[in-house]
Amino acid sequence: MTPHSRTLRALPLALYAAMSLASSTAAWADAQPQPFVLTAYGSAPGGEDLLRGRYPAAVQQLRIDGRTALEPAAVSANSCVAFAMTQRWHAAQGACNAAVREARNARIDAAPWTESATISSDRALAAAYSDRAVMRWMDGDAHGAQADLERARTFAPQARFVVRNVRALRAHPSAVPAHGS
Repeated sequence: MTPHSRTLRALPLALYAAMSLASSTAAWADAQPQPFVLTAYGSAPGGEDLLRGRYPAAVQQLRIDGRTALEPAAVSANSCVAFAMTQRWHAAQGACNAAVREARNARIDAAPWTESATISSDRALAAAYSDRAVMRWMDGDAHGAQADLERARTFAPQARFVVRNVRALRAHPSAVPAHGS
């Protein structure tokens, strides 16, 4: 399964980050030339709610249907996004780590003799690293975000979501939102 072709646009992320910055909210939001994006699997549990910006509903859907889903990697990826967007950092970290681990395992298991399977698994792993990078940035870990984006670039250097997130991090590496504000 490949990441849904639509990405979660930056407005919900920008709204979250703006709410978490204490005094420079307007200046930070205005100064964002390149927003971060998160990827989601639209056909996996919680996917449609994520794509519509209904993050608490996505969390609920993932609780109900996530355990029985056929694609655990997609469920972990959607959980990563849902928990990050609802500021549930501990759960987000666990889900994002699981998404990376499952995407890495799927890449190892992919049929190496088919180019399309290799490209698909590389993009899925890049998406997992990229989403974890955004979550880390939102949680105040700019160095972890940078490291994950570098990993994402090794697997899909031209993927739009990777390129956009690298540009976003370069645009405001020190404007990390204050955790818990």
